[in-house]
Amino acid sequence: MEYKGFKYKVLRLVNMTDDLDREGASQAIRNNIRFQGANVFILVCAIVIASVGLNVNSIPVIIGAMLISPVMGPILGFGFGLAIQDNHLVRKSLRHFFVSHNVVNP
Repeated sequence: MEYKGFKYKVLRLVNMTDDLDREGASQAIRNNIRFQGANVFILVCAIVIASVGLNVNSIPVIIGAMLISPVMGPILGFGFGLAIQDNHLVRKSLRHFFVSHNVVNP
């Protein structure tokens, strides 16, 4: 009996469904997919930072450039579209990912 009480307390402690904003997360991911405006500027800055990191052989600088890169938006959109089975979101995410990829690797 004591084991079930402990299991219940642990499950209640790690339960994240109460604080989950599904609509807010969906809207944030959908808005972050587009590759225009500020995302283009941030990508250019990430390219410059990654280039400097490569020139000075600094792994932390290269990782920092990857973290600020806006390419993560289309990747999250693709994964989210697969998870909720939204084919339009998957196609849109892939299209924006390939546009950003072609900007980085012409």
